[in-house]
Amino acid sequence: MNTNDNYDLNNENNIGRKIIQVSKTIQHAFDLELHDKVGITMAQWRAISILATQNGITQREIADKLGLDTSSLIPLIDRLESKGLVNRRPDNTDRRVNRLFITKKMESLLGQMQSCAKLFRCSLIEGIHKDHLEITRLVLDRISQNLSSQYGINSEESTSSIIVQSRIIDSSTKRGIA
Repeated sequence: MNTNDNYDLNNENNIGRKIIQVSKTIQHAFDLELHDKVGITMAQWRAISILATQNGITQREIADKLGLDTSSLIPLIDRLESKGLVNRRPDNTDRRVNRLFITKKMESLLGQMQSCAKLFRCSLIEGIHKDHLEITRLVLDRISQNLSSQYGINSEESTSSIIVQSRIIDSSTKRGIA
């Protein structure tokens, strides 16, 4: 008998539940740290991180990289623009398209953002042996591979975001439908 057969899915020790709880805690703590140290939110951080490496990309491109629709991104960009951190400029070839650029004010905050992230990462793993961290990384990679294989999910990790692309699964054939 497989020991996982008796694993209670509603149990607080369920690995999926634990991963979600830890992920939410990390996100909330990082959001608090960014707000306290730099005056931005984690959502704003994600957009700024993309712009820092790809200044001048379109709102649509940022939304795609963040896994959002453009209408969800607009209020976030509005807040960044009102803080003087980004500028919207119409595209030279299509005035319906806005390109986003970081401002000098934002450039001056990038170093603070990087320092904040580095200190946060240090506090995140404080007291955890490097061997345990490596085992955790390997286990999480395996969980991701299992889910990708089972559900036809392709997740690509980049430095600024994680992009998850999914396909609809036909449960009768277990094949992806484009």
